[in-house]
Amino acid sequence: MIELPAFLDGTAICARTEHDPDLWHSALPTDEATAAAHCRACPLRQACADYALNNGEQRGTWGGLTARDRRRLLRPDDQSWVDGQGRVRRPCGTDAAYWAHRRLDEACEVCETARARKVLETAHAKGGTVNGAKLHRRLGEAVCDACLGAERRAWAARPAEQRTRKTRGRAQQTEAGPALALAS
Repeated sequence: MIELPAFLDGTAICARTEHDPDLWHSALPTDEATAAAHCRACPLRQACADYALNNGEQRGTWGGLTARDRRRLLRPDDQSWVDGQGRVRRPCGTDAAYWAHRRLDEACEVCETARARKVLETAHAKGGTVNGAKLHRRLGEAVCDACLGAERRAWAARPAEQRTRKTRGRAQQTEAGPALALAS
């Protein structure tokens, strides 16, 4: 059992009798998530997290931070941070941060752009894709030859009756394929 510091005087959520005290000492991921969720509503969350970080607590959930979270935050090469709700967040521009934003239904231009570039690398490794052409356009850059070629092949493979493009709310029929914008 972990010895509690003096500032945890019974007002903390973990000290209340309706919660199992072993929950905050467990290393099971489900228990850690439950304990962290309880901690988010605790008035002593920040003080508790600071105590654990400053005193090198190796076990348990403190202030909503698991032992793994605390190790991550204390690593000098890691740029993780704690948000206003006590969640450990990865640095923006990383894949982990992108998926965290998605899970929390947040928009982050830095993460969206980094993710698009990563997917674009995969498209280029495949020799270009239609999705790669879309990503080039979304990033505001010229479409590379490989992705443009993939887009043209996909366009040509469609039946003639499906080769229509919507332009400003009306369909436009073309046999030549998608109109190409000249870079100026």
